[in-house]
Amino acid sequence: MIEIQGKMVYESLEEVIEPNHTALMIIDMQNGLASLDGYTARHSKFSIAHQREILPGVQKMLAAAREMGICIVHVQVVFDKNGGSSSPAWLYMSSRLRDLGAYWGHSMGNDRRTSQEVLIDGTWEAEIIPELEPLPNEIVVKKHRNTAFVNTRMDQILKSNRIDSLVVTGTSTAGCVLATCLDALWNDYYTVVVSDCIADGFPERHEAGVAILREKFDMPTSDEVLGIWAKQRVGVTAA
Repeated sequence: MIEIQGKMVYESLEEVIEPNHTALMIIDMQNGLASLDGYTARHSKFSIAHQREILPGVQKMLAAAREMGICIVHVQVVFDKNGGSSSPAWLYMSSRLRDLGAYWGHSMGNDRRTSQEVLIDGTWEAEIIPELEPLPNEIVVKKHRNTAFVNTRMDQILKSNRIDSLVVTGTSTAGCVLATCLDALWNDYYTVVVSDCIADGFPERHEAGVAILREKFDMPTSDEVLGIWAKQRVGVTAA
């Protein structure tokens, strides 16, 4: 650690992601967004190829976290069937997302719906994909907005488990991942983004999100994170 303005600050990535004060966060890897049978795969011009591409890396991260006893937080975006969780301002913004693909230069189908119409709490579309299904002892935080911190239990859960640092994975890079990472920083958490474990529906949007994330956050690969954790596990065993 290093002293800055009278405060002790982690000085290296190894210190930041030390298992006893770190949580692995998996954002919005749900059937409607990342399953081959989900709404996005079936009905829109959004591609889930990137979500499927990162899946093996996220699975490796999850397996390592489970083996080492690292705190795991699954994030799940859901909405109420009666629209109770969606404000007029939020619905106005969401209507713009119907043309999101066109903004990035991709054609979109006429049947495109918003997440508020698809990711209804309690439905199959809203469930976390089976490849990353939470274990009974793992934490699931439901959210109604891009960020996992607004009007959720997230901050209380992290503080209750003495978490200083977040290792972030999931979807989408320029949407919920970016919003959650910024809020994590605003809430004073060290935040690390696993560069090969975040995904977006459009390559251009992913690149834009990565460019913003790199300004503020360490972005190691999953192999780099797993390598650090493996060395720390050996150190714990040796002690």
